[in-house]
Amino acid sequence: MKGAKAILAGTIYTPTQEIENGVIIIDGHRIAKVGPKEKVKIPANATVIDNRDRIVVPGFIDIHIHGASGHDLMEASPEAVSAVSAYLARHGTTSYLATTVTASLERTLHAARGLGEIIGASQSSHGVSDKIPGAQPLGLHFEGPFLNAKKRGAHPVSQLRKPSAEIAERILDAAGDTARIFTLAPELEGVLAVLEYVRGRGVRIGLGHSNATYEEAARAIAAGATHAVHVFNAMRPFMHRDSGIIGAVLTDDRVSAELICDGVHVEVPAIQLLVRSKGIERIILVSDSSGGAGMPDGDYRLGNFTVHVAGGVCRTVEGSLAGSTITLDAATRNLASFTGLSYRECLACATLNPARILGMEKQKGVIEPGAEADLAILDQNYYVTQTYVRGRPVL
Repeated sequence: MKGAKAILAGTIYTPTQEIENGVIIIDGHRIAKVGPKEKVKIPANATVIDNRDRIVVPGFIDIHIHGASGHDLMEASPEAVSAVSAYLARHGTTSYLATTVTASLERTLHAARGLGEIIGASQSSHGVSDKIPGAQPLGLHFEGPFLNAKKRGAHPVSQLRKPSAEIAERILDAAGDTARIFTLAPELEGVLAVLEYVRGRGVRIGLGHSNATYEEAARAIAAGATHAVHVFNAMRPFMHRDSGIIGAVLTDDRVSAELICDGVHVEVPAIQLLVRSKGIERIILVSDSSGGAGMPDGDYRLGNFTVHVAGGVCRTVEGSLAGSTITLDAATRNLASFTGLSYRECLACATLNPARILGMEKQKGVIEPGAEADLAILDQNYYVTQTYVRGRPVL
């Protein structure tokens, strides 16, 4: 193991196990060994990194993020991707899905091509890409354009489109093989044909920005939709005689549920209800952040329009919430605080769970032999002090 690293940890959350006084051996960009110090032999030539007063966890995975640090990922430029990646790494996030916002078809295709090329280039290299020296984009999440105008949130109504398999084909073709999630409203006319086509391309279907009834959402789930985007937000309200899309999401174990856990988008009792209904293993913490994340109060871009950040809350000029400014390290702390669950239990919602829905649970979101060495080092209050991406410190 030439060039191996040995990280000594006070505690390791794998996250399915808790290891006290543990050791992680990194060989190249992968984890070679992990376990209690007395059971793991440290190679003679390894560089020893002492974090015995720290907690080591898998790097966070954000599958729904539009931007940060003053940049919108719809810019589809190396500068925007690098800025977002560097910001995320400072908060322990090591992987993410670059997420689009509804725009003109031309703008969407431009973003899909540009981001697809950047992501493809980073994935073709071994180890960390020098062009993206931070969190690594794993692919694209297309949010729109097949959304319900009544639940559009921050998506411009003028750019929403009727479901079309032809348009979906053009978008996915532009992205190459980097598309991972395609979010749509299941009640729209013709949407099931789009759902079938997108699934046939190996892309997961997300349900969101929807005014669907329970029956309409259940029909889409039966057709293969397995993910729900920022549950409660931009969705038909749950009523006791009209449970709607939320009722379908809460009661179907085939569906994973995104949560923006900033205490603004969803109030605490609703978060507790979500956890009790779905179980912690089906909840995915996301930031849904825009370019205002990590920036002072002011105006920032989200797609083709301006959003305003004040006091850490991002809104459109009309006053609608327009994503958040939170990061997953803070969201995980919040989830533990709001629910009374342990930090380790909540940690899976930002690590193993998103990795699992991407089919990457053996590579990402876990600390185990063979997995990529994506790690976040935390202090005893669960704040990030260092981040490793594929074995290399990047913070």
